Order: sequence, then C-alpha cells, then structure tokens
Amino acid sequence: MTDVPPARLLATDIDGTMLRADGTLSDRVRRALHAAVAAGITVVPTTGRPALICADVHEGTGLDGYWIYANGAVTRHRGRDETIRTWLFDAEIAHTLVTDVRATLPQAGFALEMETDVAWERGFEHTVPRPPPNDPVDDVLEALHLPVQKVLVFAPGIAVDTLHRLVADAVGDDGVVSYSGLSFVEVAARLVTKATAVEALAADLGIERDEVVTVGDNHNDLPMLAWAPRSFAMGNATADALETASDVLPTSDDDGLAVLIDRLISEQPGRPG
Repeated sequence: MTDVPPARLLATDIDGTMLRADGTLSDRVRRALHAAVAAGITVVPTTGRPALICADVHEGTGLDGYWIYANGAVTRHRGRDETIRTWLFDAEIAHTLVTDVRATLPQAGFALEMETDVAWERGFEHTVPRPPPNDPVDDVLEALHLPVQKVLVFAPGIAVDTLHRLVADAVGDDGVVSYSGLSFVEVAARLVTKATAVEALAADLGIERDEVVTVGDNHNDLPMLAWAPRSFAMGNATADALETASDVLPTSDDDGLAVLIDRLISEQPGRPG
C-alpha cells in the first residue's frame, strides 16, 4: 500500500481491541500506544463507554490527548480537561424514545448515560461486568434531568441481535442503535456514531480521511471501519466487523493493536523502509 499516505490519526476501540479478553492492557500494547504518540500519530481511544467508567483505561494507558466516548456522543481532550464536542439527546427526546420503545417492548428495562451521572433500572446490573455505583431507580424517566449521551435498552430472554432490530424499528430516525458485545443495545442521538466523531475531530486537526486509520472488533465499530479507507478488525472481531474492515489483525489477546502500530510507525516519514 505504498500509495497510501502515512497515518496521522489512529482511532482505536478499547474493549476487545486495545484490551484483552480479560479486560487487561498488555505492556506491549501500552508501549506501542506511547510509541505512536512519540512518532507523531494522534492516538484517539474511541469507545462505547461513557467517560464515567473509563478510569481504569485512563490510568492504564496514560494517554492524555483526545478521547471519544459513548459511541461518538462526547469528544474530550483529557490533558486540557476540555470538552471538544457533544451530540446529546435533550431530556424531551430521550423521554419520547424510552416511551416509544416501551410501547413496542413492555418487558424492556432501561439505563440512561448522562455526562456526570447514570440512571438505571433493576436488572441492568446483570448485563454489565460491574454494576453502576449508585442505586437503581424504579423508572429512569423519573431520574431524567440532564441531557443524555445514550439510552441503553435490555430485555432478558431476547437475543441482542433481535433486540437491536426491535429497538431500531421503534426508534426509527430519532437515534442510532448499536451494540458492543454485551446483552443490551445502545441508542445514540440521531446520526451520531464513532465515525461521526472521528470525522469531525480529523477535520478539526486538518487531517485528511485517507490519513486516518480505524480499529475495532464489534457492531458499534462498523461505521468508523466503513468510513476510513484503512480500517482493521481484530482477529476476535464479530463477523460483521471482519467483513467491513479492509484488513484483519491478530486477536487482542495476541496484541494485534501493537502489531498494527509497529507497522504504522514504520511508515512514518524518515523511517527506514
């Protein structure tokens, strides 16, 4: 791929991509991330997680540049403690969305991710590796008081791909529905995806689309894998991610992200060919 310009921005998913299956960050990947930054590549962790539950990765990576959270809803610069951009639901739209999904799926439960808070109904704690630190509520609509990053929908006994289809039908054009390997689906504001946020940040930095490399492993990574001319799925990725990406890496347990970063660094100007 000698006609492809060197990478200037690397947008990488976290869970299942940067982190191994057990949720740990290997020393090799951590060193590679910092080597990429030292080589002049803007490394942007791009995750479905809200910032509220990224403390372990913030500390583990030590990266203090740009981060994209909540499937593109929030872009921040950690070192400057600055919010660059948000695309959020206002409370009225989030209320309507929850009401519409409930009409289709009366058995569904909900959680609301807000920038500084989370509201969740009982049962959500069984869908995540660690339950939220606050107590559940009987109805998330009673706790709806801030703009919402994402609406999370869970329904015990319904497969996540079926749940995705049912929620997408109920939401229509009012949100973007995705999932990321857990047993709930996530709804972001209309037209908001990881690709939306990566494209906007690249434009801010004067970086062209063909200078961006994206990496991921799951359904919520598909938009950014499809958007970037050079995109990579992990060897452990879902079938749709493997089909969408332009290339495939070793698994996260085999430090596939570090393998890619070594390649991207070798392509930087002034490096031996």
